[in-house]
Amino acid sequence: MENREISRIFDQIADVLELKDENVFRIRAYRTAAQNVLGLSRQLSEIYEKAPEELGNIPGIGKDLKEKIIEMVTTGKLKYHKDLLKEFPQGFLDLLNISGLGPKKLKKLKDVLGVKDVEDLEKACKEKKLEAIEGMGVKTQEKLLEAIAYYKKQAGRMLLPEAAQEASEIMSYLERSELFTKLEIAGSLRRGKETIGDIDILAAAPSAGKAMDYFARYPGMASVIAKGETKSSLLLRTGVQVDLRVIDSPLFGAALVYFTGSQGHNIKLRTLAKNKGRKVSEYGVFTVDPKTGKEKLIAAKTEKEVYVALGMEWIPPELREDTGEIEAAMSGKLPASLVELEHLKGDLHLHTTATDGRNTIEEMIHAAKEKGYEYIAITDHSKHVKVANGLDEKALIKHIENIRKISGKIKGIKVLTGVEVDILKEGDLDIEDDVLKELDIVIASVHSYFQMDMEAQTDRVLKALDNKYVNVLAHPSGRLITQRSPMQLDFDKVFEGARDRGIFLEINTHGKRIDLNDVHCRRAKEIGAKVVINTDAHEISHLGQIVFGVIAARRGWIEKKDVLNTKPLGGMLKALKR
Repeated sequence: MENREISRIFDQIADVLELKDENVFRIRAYRTAAQNVLGLSRQLSEIYEKAPEELGNIPGIGKDLKEKIIEMVTTGKLKYHKDLLKEFPQGFLDLLNISGLGPKKLKKLKDVLGVKDVEDLEKACKEKKLEAIEGMGVKTQEKLLEAIAYYKKQAGRMLLPEAAQEASEIMSYLERSELFTKLEIAGSLRRGKETIGDIDILAAAPSAGKAMDYFARYPGMASVIAKGETKSSLLLRTGVQVDLRVIDSPLFGAALVYFTGSQGHNIKLRTLAKNKGRKVSEYGVFTVDPKTGKEKLIAAKTEKEVYVALGMEWIPPELREDTGEIEAAMSGKLPASLVELEHLKGDLHLHTTATDGRNTIEEMIHAAKEKGYEYIAITDHSKHVKVANGLDEKALIKHIENIRKISGKIKGIKVLTGVEVDILKEGDLDIEDDVLKELDIVIASVHSYFQMDMEAQTDRVLKALDNKYVNVLAHPSGRLITQRSPMQLDFDKVFEGARDRGIFLEINTHGKRIDLNDVHCRRAKEIGAKVVINTDAHEISHLGQIVFGVIAARRGWIEKKDVLNTKPLGGMLKALKR
């Protein structure tokens, strides 16, 4: 059992214990264990095999949790977890993925209305039964109905970071076999979509039969859906389907184009080929004799060959959504230098133990330095976010001094002092200007009143951007991909406001965010606004998630020149000034 699955089980146990109203310290122990396990650089199964006594040295893992980890890595399951789940109807815990529903509110809905699943909750809301429950009412029902609709839209799909991690583990397993000469991720995962339905892998192998036999023995497999000579499908224990196709090596490029998609992109390619008297499929590009109909293969080995044979330059996978990329490729107007992970010089939105982070200032600096960054910004929460132990003016001044004192002892990286300041309901900021002016960077963000109408929400954000000390608008839409829909904003007005004020729009990768998304990135670029790609990291392990911000930017046609933190230190500081 992989760390990710163990972490998920610990988190689910914490959810159930909270629903059962058990000891808060016990609940917290499971939450902490889940976070710590997810942040490990080594698999728990590997630690157990080589030095089982080291399991007890993992922060937050005591004797009881150590025994549970051993049970999971040796048997692939946890009896205690299974027994807890039996106490609730199937589908009940899925309700926790709906925005606005925490364990306490969900327990009340179960006890009073007998809610068992999403359908029960939706019916109760439509029949206005929540109005009879203390602390709930008409607005709660309306918000939950919106959240349910959003949840259903995302049901059955996994977040890009989760899919990427799952795929990485499968690819590592396949590579270790030495049965494959080529292995590539395809489908929506290769295109970098923010949610993924299933995982597609293309391969070339001298013996397809041996390759498929090995694939079917994948340790994370729950069942074999289908097994054939050229295609096999597995259902993983995490509920994800993985398809493996073995392709003849000379046709690999054509197959990779076809199975990467998107559907719209492929249809446009086929139409274009037909207009040129050619044919394109997963088997290659063919000329077609108009008289005899005889086909001749002219390109298939590489993707570049396929695109060139159709009269265009190679198109990066992230752009293949039939949104003008084919026309741009034919006319030589694709983005000249899409942003790449290697272009980033730093991360300008990091949290520490001063508020709700899990690593100290010193630990975050050293981790960023190890990544090769030239600079970072420590931007802990301001006072309005009480749940995050936000800092008031006095505490923030002390925090600034502490950052400068610690960073002054660490050479080779520039550390900016900053804050993630809250935008209040009327558009004011929750930290006074005389403190904001002492900071190197000010990141403004919305953490409350997400349901305001478009005009009021837009005015609120624009008023915040009027503050002369604000440099960045964080996670501008406020969405959580699988839980909370975006705020009602006039995004064009906000993007124009950011452009005119010299404020950077953030592409934030923390948790269930990729915000700005790809569509908003492209529109922001069209308007002339600039972006910054940040992790909003709350612990060291989050720093690696910056890759998903890069992917979103690339899907939005964002180039290196459009991104603040691709600039070296001097250029970044100059661009940051308003």
